[in-house]
Amino acid sequence: MKKKSASQSAFFNLRVLIGLFVFLAGVFLALLGLGGFSNAFAQGKDTKNNSSAASQAPTGTQKPDGGQCSWSSGSNLPMVGVRFVGVYFSANGKFYAMGGRNSDSAGSEFMHPFEYDPGTNTWTEKSATYPDNFVNNMACGVLTDAGTPYIYCVGGSFATGTTATDRVFRYNPVTDALTTVAAPWPGAMGTNLPGGFSVFNNKLYILGGFTINVAMVDTIYEFTPSPAGWVLKNAHLPVPLGYIPTTTIGNFIYTAGGSAFDPVVILIDTNNAFKYDPVADSITTIANIPRATAETRALTFCNQMYVMGGGRTSPNPSNEVDIYDPGSDTWSTGLPFVTPRRNFATDTNGSDHIWLAGGYASDQVTLLDTMEIFSCPVSPCGSPTPTPTPGQIRLRAGAHIADGTKVVRLHWTGATTDTVDIYRNDALRATVNNDGDHTDVLTVRGIYTYKVCEAGTTNCSNEVEVRFRGP
Repeated sequence: MKKKSASQSAFFNLRVLIGLFVFLAGVFLALLGLGGFSNAFAQGKDTKNNSSAASQAPTGTQKPDGGQCSWSSGSNLPMVGVRFVGVYFSANGKFYAMGGRNSDSAGSEFMHPFEYDPGTNTWTEKSATYPDNFVNNMACGVLTDAGTPYIYCVGGSFATGTTATDRVFRYNPVTDALTTVAAPWPGAMGTNLPGGFSVFNNKLYILGGFTINVAMVDTIYEFTPSPAGWVLKNAHLPVPLGYIPTTTIGNFIYTAGGSAFDPVVILIDTNNAFKYDPVADSITTIANIPRATAETRALTFCNQMYVMGGGRTSPNPSNEVDIYDPGSDTWSTGLPFVTPRRNFATDTNGSDHIWLAGGYASDQVTLLDTMEIFSCPVSPCGSPTPTPTPGQIRLRAGAHIADGTKVVRLHWTGATTDTVDIYRNDALRATVNNDGDHTDVLTVRGIYTYKVCEAGTTNCSNEVEVRFRGP
């Protein structure tokens, strides 16, 4: 009995094993037919590759622009040039190169402004004449006097010279008229060039400066156009610097980089970065720019600071664009322009274009005449979607033809911030002083919608529609 029982048990176990084998074989074939094993393997493989890619990713980041912004070539300057100041003049939508020179030899200074027209992609040498040849390394900015905007320029030197001027002049691009302002800069002292410069609340600020071939300075000066005059502020830069990339965002003036003095090589690029509060007259440090640079400009684009290439200490000059976000106190990198350069003319309209031209090439000797333009068919700045507040900010607009140019004049009341954002068709057009007036230039007929917002907020005006018909 025992033997028979064992035999039956063994037979039963064998049948169980065979059944289990058949079942597992069926599951395997089903999974194979559905691709389950290959998918699971592929998922495991992709996870490994992604992990590897993440570990090899560069530490720098590129500022997103929606895939639409790009650099392209513009029309060359009439001749090579360096050490001029680029100024965007929003009243007519044109870009100006103020001062500068066409070589490093004596007597090579430009004596007339250069005007670039984005609509025709052409340069014009204007008729207005500078009051002197101290037109290298000036500080310039757009200020309004009695409702009329002008380009004000301060200080400067000439090729091979070791002296600096305290002269101030202003230029009206619309009338092509230039006059000297009877309010000399007290910081010049015969040998000091302006350092970083920027406009806040219709005042021009000069931070630091260069005592030619001797030292840097740490002072901060404030210029008011009406009545014209200067104030030496109590705050000082934490370190003396010259040739400082500087720009205004909201209620603060930001700096990044700048030249330190060395008795042997004279100028050395730095990565210092500061924030100056013009109202409180106080200055603090911010996150240092990731690379050392100087002898270039910082620009406000989409309410962020764009530091444009520049520098002379190897590996500079650079074509890198470094972007500072004041909200997060962090840096990223943007799309680089093509040709590395320093001491070139550059500026922006703040929302969809940056222009640059001239400068020293990467060999630090060759002078350039090439122009590059950063353009965005759709502004990457974005637009707030506020509920209009007619009882707070009120906007009016008028359309006119001035000297054959289509212009829209905006007038508003009720904004309380020092600066306001101008929107056209829901795209940020410019950030300007809150003086109640702004002129926008159009090149194409159509229907345009405007609104004015307190800078960096969603507190906006009513929307106003403007129609331009005809050619």
